[in-house]
Amino acid sequence: MLALATGNADEAVTQLAPMVAALEAGSFKNPNQFRIQPDLVEAYARLHRTDEARPIAASLERQARATGVRWTLGVAMRCRALVADADAAADAAFDEALRLHERAGPFERARTQLCFGEHLRRRGHRRDARVRLGAALEAFEATGAAPWEERARAELRASGLTLRRRQPAARDRLTPQELQVARLVGEGKSNRDVAAMLFITPKTVEFHLTRVYRKLEIHSRSQLPRLMADGEIDGGTGAALDVASARD
Repeated sequence: MLALATGNADEAVTQLAPMVAALEAGSFKNPNQFRIQPDLVEAYARLHRTDEARPIAASLERQARATGVRWTLGVAMRCRALVADADAAADAAFDEALRLHERAGPFERARTQLCFGEHLRRRGHRRDARVRLGAALEAFEATGAAPWEERARAELRASGLTLRRRQPAARDRLTPQELQVARLVGEGKSNRDVAAMLFITPKTVEFHLTRVYRKLEIHSRSQLPRLMADGEIDGGTGAALDVASARD
């Protein structure tokens, strides 16, 4: 999985092919027990070895229809798309996979969005590709799938999109103590009140406030309520990616 996520498809095939062969030859016919067939199909597809991928994709699809498990059905449709001869057939299979992924968790849906976006970019449909790749990136970020995040970013850059990181939200720039102080002061409490509530001295409150002002690039306590109302201090969302520019 790591080899596949980091773009080393050759190593992924080396690891996965014997395992899948053993499963196909043995008594384990439910792909939900060992979820590796879709990874091998994708690794083969990335190496343009679709002739080797097709029998595995077909076997996976047969097993998916026999078990009726939504996860298996979804990844089987993704695999069908990856080995399809015609673009229209691939598009239809990707769409069906995304529909099936709706209730099967965000990670597999994100992987399908990534594959779909890569497919569209290779065909020159860069705008459509960015929609799929952006959705994949957002999901990978939400699930903490760092290697897959980087894959999605690389594909977005290859589509002609320039990305930059926004500054982290206020809650991510402040220490836990600074965040507490900022919230209480933003609610209108005096330094003495905050000190009593947090069991620290008013001088310590002032020290934390000075650091809060510098980090948030504000100049007075009167600006804290606005940041609270904007969700920057209470309930902020953290780092995100911003579209800086795009070239058609």
